Order: sequence, then structure tokens, then C-alpha cells
Amino acid sequence: MHSVFGKSADRQLRRHCQIVLGLSLILFMACSQASQRIHSNPVSILLAGVAGAAFFAEFVSLGLMITRLRDEFQRVLLIRSFIWGTVITMAFTTIWGFIELRAPSAVPHLDIIWVPLILICITAGAKLVIFRQHRPENE
Repeated sequence: MHSVFGKSADRQLRRHCQIVLGLSLILFMACSQASQRIHSNPVSILLAGVAGAAFFAEFVSLGLMITRLRDEFQRVLLIRSFIWGTVITMAFTTIWGFIELRAPSAVPHLDIIWVPLILICITAGAKLVIFRQHRPENE
């Protein structure tokens, strides 16, 4: 059992990491979209690099949140949701990519910008399912 302070600290850590995750996602979307629309090569390359760094910041924030959580059960549930999100995303993009490779007219082209968004959405969905399955009785 953890003290109330431990749960409060975990809640605050999750809140800060979720804010960073959200801001990183917004920065990723803005910079990746801008890099596609701006035709100045150095600026476009810079924006694409910032988009990649913003997505990397999401992974760092998620890693920090997972490693610093005091509640081991919560940590396991987060890891499980991230693993499921990654596996499903990889399966989806692999299948889509092979279909696109062999029959380009069968499916539309999947730009790389969508893969991180798919990962985030599927991980969030997995988190909702996993956390609801393991909800404590007192909540």
C-alpha cells in the first residue's frame, strides 16, 4: 500500500506528463503539416526535424512517467497498454504497407505522419480498456 502522498505525487506526475504528451502531439501535428506545405527546403527540413523531435519527446515523457510512477500496478497497466498499442499499430501498418505495395490502387497511400497518430489513438484505446478491466472496487 502506498501513502496518500504517494498517490497524490503519482497523480501529479501523470498530469504533468499528460500535458507534455498533449503539447508534443500538437507541436508534432503543426510542424509536420507545415513542413508539407512550405516549399522552402531548409525551412521544411527544419520543421520536419522539429516534428520528429516532438514525437520523440512524447516517448521520453511516457518513459519518464512509467519509470517514476510509485504505484507498480499502475505502471504495469501503462506498459501493457503501450505494448498493445505498439503491436496493433505495427500489425496495421505492416498489412496496409504490403497491400499498398502489391496493389497501390486498392488502398490510399498512408503517409508516415499518420503512423504516430495511429499509435497514440490505439494506445489510448488500449489504456481505456485495460484500466477499466482492472478498476479498483472503491473507485
